[in-house]
Amino acid sequence: MAYKPHKLVREKTSKKQLQRDFWQVFLIEGGLFLVTSALAVLNGFQLDRLVRIKKIYLPTVSLQDFVFSFLFITFFILLFVSFKKATKFKELIFKGLFILTVFWGGMTVLNAWLHVFGAILIMGVLIVAWLERPSVWVHDILMVLGLAGAASFFGLGFDPAIIIVLLVLLSFYDFVAVYKTKHMVRIAKEMIEKRVVLGFIIPKQLKYFKDKLAKVQPAGNFLILGGGDVVFPNLLAVSVIPSGIIKALIIVLFSLAGLFFSYWLLVSQKDSEPIPALPPVALFAIIGYFVSMLLPL
Repeated sequence: MAYKPHKLVREKTSKKQLQRDFWQVFLIEGGLFLVTSALAVLNGFQLDRLVRIKKIYLPTVSLQDFVFSFLFITFFILLFVSFKKATKFKELIFKGLFILTVFWGGMTVLNAWLHVFGAILIMGVLIVAWLERPSVWVHDILMVLGLAGAASFFGLGFDPAIIIVLLVLLSFYDFVAVYKTKHMVRIAKEMIEKRVVLGFIIPKQLKYFKDKLAKVQPAGNFLILGGGDVVFPNLLAVSVIPSGIIKALIIVLFSLAGLFFSYWLLVSQKDSEPIPALPPVALFAIIGYFVSMLLPL
């Protein structure tokens, strides 16, 4: 759950150029976040409708189950990262985890709107393209579908109060994992080296979307926005859909404001170091939740 800085804050350019770069990067980052959030809310609305007419069943998730699963997966990834050898094996594991995640999430989104064979065809083409000609734009499309699917599926199974508790706990975890233990930084570096990033790859300019994943390096022309920084605030947005889709969109907009604040903190620091992105996003998402509950919608 950490940002990776890029060159725009270190280059000796004019203040006007830096401001233009700042907004250009954030518009790309915010655009990907907003598209994913909107898709998660729309898909969540569709899934909620199907649940109400009893065409599908979505399981509820307890706080204990989620925390246990999260810690287990984190421990599993850390275990593989700690291995100094077996590089090919680690790469296969990371790729398998990525494909499983985006395929399931993507099918959750597409199958709610398309026939199952059409959904499989679209996801199959994208995954084959990611394996054979891995580029930033293919990677980010897969992440949009995967993250939106995960948020829409699990969000409806949570009570909003539980998600707020989770956001507070995970924000604290993100802070510790980036600044104290720094294991999140190690995981991110390892995944970048293996060309498997469970998050958005944000290019400095639109033209870098066509670059191969091999060109994605820390402090280069890209920054990384962890998938958790997108999924967790959207869980809160989706969880309020039964109370009204407008309430969900209010949370999305507040989360976007939190993302802007997080990005501003990143580029304002003197040293090019990763920062925990989730705490500001989570804070604004929670504020958005309380605002949405107060409005007579």
